[in-house]
Amino acid sequence: MRRLILTLLVVGLLLAPAVTLATPAVPQAGIPPGQSTLGDGKAAYFPETGFWVSDPFLRFWEQNGGLPTFGYPISRVFYQDGLLRQYFERAVFERHDHLAGAGYEVLVTRLGALTTLDRRNEPPFQPVDAANDHHCRVFPATGHRLCGGFRIYWETRGGLAAFGYPISEEFIENGRTVQYFERARFEWHPENPWPHDVLLGHLGRQALAARPVPPLAVTPEGPAGPTPPIGPQPLYNHPVGCAFNVFWWGDEPNHVTNETYLDLVRDAGCDWVRVQGQWGLMEPEPGYYIFHPLDRFVDAARERGLHVLVTVNAPPAWALDIPPGTPANPVSFGRFMEVLVAHFRGRVDAWQIWNEPNIAQEAGGLIRPAGYLELLRVGSQAVRRHDPDALVVLAGMAPSSLRERTVIWDDLAYTEELLALNGGEAGRYIDVIGIHAYGAGNPPDNYWPSNPANTPAWNNAPEFYFRRAEALHAAVVNAGLGHLPIWITEFGWGTATDWPSWGFSKWVSEEDQARYLVRAYEIARTEWPWVERMFIWNLNFGAFNGDGHPFTAYALLYPDGTPRPAYEAIKAMPKE
Repeated sequence: MRRLILTLLVVGLLLAPAVTLATPAVPQAGIPPGQSTLGDGKAAYFPETGFWVSDPFLRFWEQNGGLPTFGYPISRVFYQDGLLRQYFERAVFERHDHLAGAGYEVLVTRLGALTTLDRRNEPPFQPVDAANDHHCRVFPATGHRLCGGFRIYWETRGGLAAFGYPISEEFIENGRTVQYFERARFEWHPENPWPHDVLLGHLGRQALAARPVPPLAVTPEGPAGPTPPIGPQPLYNHPVGCAFNVFWWGDEPNHVTNETYLDLVRDAGCDWVRVQGQWGLMEPEPGYYIFHPLDRFVDAARERGLHVLVTVNAPPAWALDIPPGTPANPVSFGRFMEVLVAHFRGRVDAWQIWNEPNIAQEAGGLIRPAGYLELLRVGSQAVRRHDPDALVVLAGMAPSSLRERTVIWDDLAYTEELLALNGGEAGRYIDVIGIHAYGAGNPPDNYWPSNPANTPAWNNAPEFYFRRAEALHAAVVNAGLGHLPIWITEFGWGTATDWPSWGFSKWVSEEDQARYLVRAYEIARTEWPWVERMFIWNLNFGAFNGDGHPFTAYALLYPDGTPRPAYEAIKAMPKE
């Protein structure tokens, strides 16, 4: 659970601009034949495909090459991967309203990069050692050249904003000279007269055919006028594992208490538990190990048919003998993990290396993804060596959009930076992506910025929404790790508490909490095929600290151990 909740109190909401309709007028200059326009230029209809394009997409389309560059629209505007998108023959446009002030309200999906993720070892995609000359321009960001007609086209038809950097050299593909860019594929067509000898590949059509989309999204709109954007739609029906974060007692007299809560997990129909394995308690002095409390808990879970995920964190003070920026001494952590994993071989199903390292107090005082990577490396190597059947889970990050290295760092930016380090080194050490997805006081069906919640506050930034998970998944896909399952190792909604920094819980009733949790599982089952398992935060924290602690507001049991409505709702929820 994030230990720092950011209380952004700005309540002004960014709303999607409305399309103003007017009487048809003479087509504007640059609009291709056969296209109808609306008088103020806010929207245009393409009878060739039956779809409308409205601002800001229309403005971007016109300013960056129009029909020759992007082709005709082939879908309506609809919600996908946490964004409002519209597909064109050669590209996909995305709305980024929060970047409007910086000039990036519309971006083009990185289709060129995404469609070539498994080709990066091929010769054309290897960086070259070259210098600029009168014919070629070299891009240090990717190490590739842009030459001749492709260079002219790139520089005159939208450049970086429309196409991104080159990610390959020119090469022959299917009998034609091509070059890939982050957002496009250029093709040379010498049979066409200039300026039509360079065309873009139909990556938009390929992408649209490659995955399920709402049927309405590809149903032509007709000439009457543009239709509203289509919100999230159920497209799948796949199993999502039900799981709990459980707080546990290490002393033997309370072992019966642990068993009681494990019985409640089993009785709810869930089959995984996540527990914190605090390094400082298990190795209080170098080489002195205390494993028997966790032994009892793990064995009790397994006796009930439950699988166990242990999150290893909370280092002992003696392991902090390092400069700020690394959560703990990597050498000491590696030695500890070797002993820990060997001891629990065959009994712990998955090991999560650390918790929320994008918070300074979890990161050694200074947030640095490279520092966490050092722990992930040695921790994963220990698991691979001593229990190769156990899974290694990436740490979940605390939801935030702030970027202060000594406080907290944007979870999306942190994830992107971490997964890009050393050519994607982190991906070699993990079997599962862990993420955290909280909803503050907002229902799970709302999202920022296109559909914000109508709550008094804590609704004006992406980290306040459960659907932040979609942006994190997109970052994983962009890093070439889309084949890995995602476990949401913490998610939940707290109910009313007196803690000021958790004020969003004031407008979540116990009945809301129950509905939101069940709906969150439904969203994952029907919209997110990449989510394999979700761990509710939390089952039983109230038994530790009573009603006075904000973590208790998230618990599905009252402090006396009796069920709240949310527990009964999860118990009644269809599983798998």
